[in-house]
Amino acid sequence: MFLIRLLRWLFGWVRLEGEGGFPERLLNLTAREEIALWNVRRRGETLSACCPARRYRRLRRPARKAGMRLRVKEKHGAPFLIRRYRARSGLAAGLLAFFVVLHLFAQRTWVIEVRGNETVPTEDILTVMEKLGVREGKNLADLDIPTLQLQALHELPDLAWCTVNLKGSIAYVEVTERIPTPELSDADEPSNIKAARDGRIVSIQTYTGQAMVQAGDAVAQGMLLVSGVVESSAGPVFRRSQAKILAETERRLEVRVPLKETLVLPTGEELLRPSLRLFTLEIPLFTDGPIEEQNTLTVTRHMLEAGGIELPVGIVNRRYALMAPVEVVRTQEEAAALAAERLEEKVNKELAAAEITSRQESGRVEDGCYILSGTYACIEDIGVEEQLLIDNQEPEDGREPGDSPK
Repeated sequence: MFLIRLLRWLFGWVRLEGEGGFPERLLNLTAREEIALWNVRRRGETLSACCPARRYRRLRRPARKAGMRLRVKEKHGAPFLIRRYRARSGLAAGLLAFFVVLHLFAQRTWVIEVRGNETVPTEDILTVMEKLGVREGKNLADLDIPTLQLQALHELPDLAWCTVNLKGSIAYVEVTERIPTPELSDADEPSNIKAARDGRIVSIQTYTGQAMVQAGDAVAQGMLLVSGVVESSAGPVFRRSQAKILAETERRLEVRVPLKETLVLPTGEELLRPSLRLFTLEIPLFTDGPIEEQNTLTVTRHMLEAGGIELPVGIVNRRYALMAPVEVVRTQEEAAALAAERLEEKVNKELAAAEITSRQESGRVEDGCYILSGTYACIEDIGVEEQLLIDNQEPEDGREPGDSPK
């Protein structure tokens, strides 16, 4: 039934009415002429029915023989719809263009989403994928996934597996990160432990190796603290030295803050450069020339979203904050406050592993700068491991090491 109604709509049909004459004879004549009529109804002397639009003209002769007058009441179907809008060719062209563009866009990748990464940055993965041809607006139907996987793993050695799955217009880059093999220290590699800086030993805990100092000893930078050569009844044995050596040390730090200097600072003026983003294409929405002044750039993206997924269509705003050289003059109090802040940052960075037991800080003005110096008494591990080189070269005359010449 649906197919019949669809065919009638495609070819068009009309609803007609006939008056006077003999309706029964008209129906007999149309049946003899094989003219299909449906929804035939009679109300008094009026006969109504439906027939295909292209058969309506063939009803004129049977109507004359039956003495009836026919007229069309309604017109339905695609031919009449097209005739109604044929003057609006732009609308038809627009609809055609819409479906063509929709078909083309349906074959393109709108979104690329990375899944499975924790330590490898998403930006790094997307950069490699773009280099290999996986990008927004690209037709990925003919993509060679096995080859892409091998190339991606070569470019990203921290990945153990990588593939691209297409779901509609979204490309999912599925990755699995490589589990790093723990670096095992080579206990068979002989080494010494030397002092990283001057100090006085507070405590020493030797795990392997021969301790050369004890608590209370003063040591200098580079001095041997634990030896990898251990004496035994069978002679010297080479070991990897392992120890925790805490010592009292004195550290000195210093910062300088000029009382007068020239800095490049924001002027408060901003320039906006918007662009229309369509996949990887950006169309500038401004006519100004290049910016010659010093500036800092801030980029904001206002992209269309569908179902919580950002589409590669929208507006990209680039704001340029203009900057200019400005001469800054500080009072001694302002310079001292800034120096204290910078010195504290330096202490937290360079003495992070040390325990500070006391500190002395002093400031002075010298050569147009405020100089803040600090002396810090610390307790820290001063041991640094150094490989022990062993000369295993045999004598040229073939004698064993230690043999006296004959």
